[in-house]
Amino acid sequence: MDSIPAWALANAVSAYAIVLCGLFLLALTALMAPQPWRWWAVYAGVLITGIPTVWYHGFGETLTAGFFDIGTNLLLVWLIQVAVLGDYYSRRTRRWVAGTTGALILLFLAWKLAVGPLSRVNALSFGDFGGFHVGEVLLILNAFLGVGLLYARLKRIPPHARPLLYLMTGIFLLGLGLATASNQQVDFRILAYHATWHIVSAFGFLALWAFNQARFG
Repeated sequence: MDSIPAWALANAVSAYAIVLCGLFLLALTALMAPQPWRWWAVYAGVLITGIPTVWYHGFGETLTAGFFDIGTNLLLVWLIQVAVLGDYYSRRTRRWVAGTTGALILLFLAWKLAVGPLSRVNALSFGDFGGFHVGEVLLILNAFLGVGLLYARLKRIPPHARPLLYLMTGIFLLGLGLATASNQQVDFRILAYHATWHIVSAFGFLALWAFNQARFG
């Protein structure tokens, strides 16, 4: 059997939480009160993004696997933006915002293919602890935009659903804090930051589904 570093094994196995979360969200949506189809696409995106994450961390973090890993993550945040825009914004705003962010994501992916290994260099560094490369910075900015679009329409969100929005935001910020560490960073023997981020993300998507169920169900 091929050997694999403990941190890489933790990252790969924890990524299954995202895959299973996507399947679970789709099952819940099918079995309970229906949600708009744009949110079905988001839950399918959760499932899709988990698969290359397992591939990337389990088979050596190659450039090809990394391309699909960050690409599907960016697809997911874009689908969330499209869903939120469809909930609360005009057709013109939907076209402008989703068109702009989608074009930026495609430009980044083309750039990543062109520069290859250089795309892995941190654009934002936290020293030996970790940092974010360009794709991760783009992912974070798009995630903030998705959350910001919700808060900009807070008055239109039913009062009973707002606490779930706050919970989801808190989980998102916790995950962001964990993601600042490098993939290899492990402290106190058992705190594998990146692997823990995968698990926290899965719970964040569950909170997102609950928030939507409170709004639509």
